[in-house]
Amino acid sequence: MTQISESITQIIPRSKWWWLGLVLLLLLASWLYLRGYNVSLPYIDHNDEPQHLIAAQHIVDFGHENGVHDQYPPGTKMLTYVLLKHVKPIEAHHVTMLPALRLITITAWMLVIVLVALLGAMVAHPLTGLMAAAIWIVNPWVVERAHWLLPDGYLTLFTLLAVWLALVSYFHGRRSFSTAAVYSIMLAIVFKTQAIFVAPIVILMPLLNWWRMPACRKEAWRQTLWNCIRFAVFLFWLLLIYPTLEADQIVYVSKSYSDISLPSLESAWASLNNWLRTFQSRESWLAIAIAGCLLWRYRQRVNAVALFAVVMAGLAWLLGMSMIGYQHYRHYFAVGAIVALLYACSLTALLYAGQEALSRLKMPSLSQRLRRLVVPCALLVFLVTRLLPSYHRSDALAHNFTLHDRRNDLMSYMDASLPPGKYITDRDGPNHKVFNRSWGGYTGLHDYPLARTLRDLPEESLESWRQNDAVYAIMPYPKNAEDPHIYFPDETVLLKSYPPDPSFRGPSMVVLRLYPMQNKSDGQLGPIRLVGYDINRTQFAAGEDIVLRHYWAAENPTASIHHVYNHLINEVGETVAQVDYVPLWDDRRPTTTWDDPAEILLGREFTLSLPPDLPPGRYQLISGLYDPVTWQRLMSPDGVDHIDIADITITQPEV
Repeated sequence: MTQISESITQIIPRSKWWWLGLVLLLLLASWLYLRGYNVSLPYIDHNDEPQHLIAAQHIVDFGHENGVHDQYPPGTKMLTYVLLKHVKPIEAHHVTMLPALRLITITAWMLVIVLVALLGAMVAHPLTGLMAAAIWIVNPWVVERAHWLLPDGYLTLFTLLAVWLALVSYFHGRRSFSTAAVYSIMLAIVFKTQAIFVAPIVILMPLLNWWRMPACRKEAWRQTLWNCIRFAVFLFWLLLIYPTLEADQIVYVSKSYSDISLPSLESAWASLNNWLRTFQSRESWLAIAIAGCLLWRYRQRVNAVALFAVVMAGLAWLLGMSMIGYQHYRHYFAVGAIVALLYACSLTALLYAGQEALSRLKMPSLSQRLRRLVVPCALLVFLVTRLLPSYHRSDALAHNFTLHDRRNDLMSYMDASLPPGKYITDRDGPNHKVFNRSWGGYTGLHDYPLARTLRDLPEESLESWRQNDAVYAIMPYPKNAEDPHIYFPDETVLLKSYPPDPSFRGPSMVVLRLYPMQNKSDGQLGPIRLVGYDINRTQFAAGEDIVLRHYWAAENPTASIHHVYNHLINEVGETVAQVDYVPLWDDRRPTTTWDDPAEILLGREFTLSLPPDLPPGRYQLISGLYDPVTWQRLMSPDGVDHIDIADITITQPEV
């Protein structure tokens, strides 16, 4: 009982070694959480992030979020709103605030580590808190979620903070802590409503003093009453004034909170499975359960009230989620922290058992101080060994977040290389939001609207691909890497390929033009090849227009920027019509950037206006490349400075 009294008298551990261990754990968490925090940007990869950004921007622009499909309570949106309203430059895109918002969210996850450690130290032993924090930190499930602007970190933070504050209030008789605990659980609910299942434990915690300290029964009732009043006012605002429940009418929400019912065995078992496998394999839980039973032997060294409160919070969450029917991992983060605490408590029982066994051994050579260190060190070695696989997975996940996302390359490529036009893509793939300015973070100059999505790509006809005026297609890279032209090779043009590469994030894919080249070519000028061209026709009357488009490829970039010249010459070599300009539709993609030999560059449309008095006859249309500064032309392997495009016949205009 002495050790219980000592632990209760300390709101936070006072050992410098404990704080040093916590700092080291926070450094480990920083390595896992902060590395790659700007994952995928400027492309917004996670589906929930654009929902929060769009909703907050809508509030900034219109004062409300009506019409925005965001099914979450206001917490994350209000946090986002503050930055968009008061920090973001007016002309900047809302995606520019996402790195700062992610850093704030990661800070919340870091504070969760501190609270897990504090709760563990309160429940059993200072080492319990450090072990629980270590278990929480290295779990890939947490590392994956911590990198995104999501409410789960805030939910877990304020839920654990509420439990800790309520316990401190109970043990130390501090009324203000109980009030703060109620406000904390309110904040947790504001970020995600599942925290409401833990609210009764936090609100009613002062009633425990009713039997522990009879002289304080009146104060316990008064504090509980005020907690209930505060929480009732909060619920009135959340459910009636702020239309939280209207989110259930959105098609993206599969189940309404109005569908709450007693859990079936199936839903309860599913929830239990989610709970058990949040941090460790099922097999390990058997050993942990046996070790946990040892806590009964050392119950005098365990803070029973704190342990009971933590277990009840987890069970309340588990029961509530079973009643609603949500069985996705993301709804169990706060429970996951409680699981880490229980896991560490079971390991603490092994610590106590080892210390007892060592104390009974007659080993004079071991000093008393060394005896105290042997068992904790052995336990830490065991824990590190158990957590190494999780750490390696988390480290690999964090490294993956640092990789460049190919969808950013796709956005830059199309914006600077291809004329605006609609595109199609696969329905189940990740590319249907890439060029959505609000959703995908696209900030390019030109628009590429989504024409439609397809489910079974090869089974549909090319004509169905071209419906809705689609010009391009962004499709998965073919599984057969030797045949990247699998998508209608004779009737489309493979413009750009992004083959599988472990050094990139994002999908491997191909970009197609849904219409073929009219004419093939094999001309060469310096490192640049003309692989084909489109021309409206080869017979014209004087005064009409010749419309020409090139298809280029380059073995390597040119040393300087080159332009295209197109000349119509007569039989004696005189130029009778011409047009010169940059080869592609956008001058941001000069020949000095043509660094992909497999890429086919879609040239701009050139229009040669024929003089109205041009004599009838045969003419030659030629094209070439030249440096607009030095006027030096690229030469073919045969020493010719141009490529013959087509023979043009000029007829007498009709009178």
